[in-house]
Amino acid sequence: MYKKAFVFKRKTLILLLIGLFTLSGCEHTGDYPIGADVNYTDEGINEGYTETEDRAGTENSETVVSFENTPKPLEAPVSMDAEDILYHSTDDIDISLSMHRCKSDGENIYLVYGAAGELDLYSMPIGTDEHSQVNINNPEGMVICHIAIDIYGNIHLLVAGNDYEEWFIWRLNENNQIEEELDISDYFEIRQMPHWFLVDMDGTYYLQWVIGRDGVIVDSEGELKHRFTLESLDTGWTYEAAVGKDGRIYLVYRGEDEKLEIGEFDVENCTIKREDSPLCFSRDEVFIEMSGGTDTNLLLFSPYSGVWAYDFKKGILENRVSLSDIGITRATNFGPLTFLPDGRLLLLEKRGNDTYLRYIPAGK
Repeated sequence: MYKKAFVFKRKTLILLLIGLFTLSGCEHTGDYPIGADVNYTDEGINEGYTETEDRAGTENSETVVSFENTPKPLEAPVSMDAEDILYHSTDDIDISLSMHRCKSDGENIYLVYGAAGELDLYSMPIGTDEHSQVNINNPEGMVICHIAIDIYGNIHLLVAGNDYEEWFIWRLNENNQIEEELDISDYFEIRQMPHWFLVDMDGTYYLQWVIGRDGVIVDSEGELKHRFTLESLDTGWTYEAAVGKDGRIYLVYRGEDEKLEIGEFDVENCTIKREDSPLCFSRDEVFIEMSGGTDTNLLLFSPYSGVWAYDFKKGILENRVSLSDIGITRATNFGPLTFLPDGRLLLLEKRGNDTYLRYIPAGK
């Protein structure tokens, strides 16, 4: 399974990305590895509502609140259960190649992995090491390349066909079969797999490539909204990207004084919202996984310092779980797969010839 450490060594990270995205020559500077309407409150998303007037039998109308057809965000109880599960591989697939292509809906962990040209979607119940193909009805033999799960728990897949000349987004139904297909082939100017594939609360898609960090924004109907570059975003580099607890897209980017900052991505204007905030990280920090949190808007994982909790509105920037708390040293072979909706980080760790799935509580 694992022949080299997952993190810490820049060379290893670069090789992993090359193997994962079949890319090379990624431009990079500095010392960082590549790594129904609703209402908002500081606590996240509330159910949306519409007001109608009841005029039957009285001149004084009364306001009636209707919650029909309003999507409800996915909810999962916060878990403080730390688990180490011995992983028994039942095939020749290296599960570590699912990094950045692994998501959870609170019940299952979904992984996109496989040999080049044979990428497929697998499902693994939380707390087990048993995974199996989802068996999506795929009559055209399309290649599943990436996965996103929106805040409502719906699965979205990025798929390719015709030797990666055609690209589509599939929305799956509750039975994990194709419900809708969006053709986005015209937005891929060169043949490369997006490093980031995210969908926000309104169904807007964010795709960003490794080389140059340029990308596209596509609306819920599959229409192109924007193309962007680092220059148009007015930043030196972007690192992690994720959808926060509030359903919006956030980027870790290089700000002033080379410090790392987190900003909301404005999908309408295709810019990073800069906030006047002291919440920033040192230029020596690195993040290789980020997701929506439980009590905070975001959770992040650093191979140098552990799990961080971040929330701009609440003024929270906290190194919540250190590497020493996790029991990891720089000599440990490990790599993050994803954060779960219950607030736990799912980590892969190699111990001798054994591999473990480690569940690290980080939510509150």
